[in-house]
Amino acid sequence: MKGMKTGGRKKGTPNKENPIKGFIKTHSLAYFEPKEIVGDDGKKRTMSDFDCDMMMLAPDDRVNAELRLLEFHTPKMKAIDVDMNAHVSVRTIEDKLRVLCGEEEDDDDDDEDD
Repeated sequence: MKGMKTGGRKKGTPNKENPIKGFIKTHSLAYFEPKEIVGDDGKKRTMSDFDCDMMMLAPDDRVNAELRLLEFHTPKMKAIDVDMNAHVSVRTIEDKLRVLCGEEEDDDDDDEDD
């Protein structure tokens, strides 16, 4: 039937749980969660596994990793093509007044009366 819903889920029915998505989310959150770590010097620090991995990278690799992570948090900008051609008709104040008075804008009408 056109325009009538004849099947599918009822409105408000939640999506099914996906166990793989849940595992990936839990694993990712654990990677960024801070925990207490004992460093090489014997001092305790609170860092995430992500922070430890970032410290071991070279500065240029660290910047590349940060840039790739930002792609997940910021929308990509798209180029937009704009047509900048403008069609402008020049109208004098007299033309505008004629339109407001309800008169025609044709100047030829005035010449025909003579």
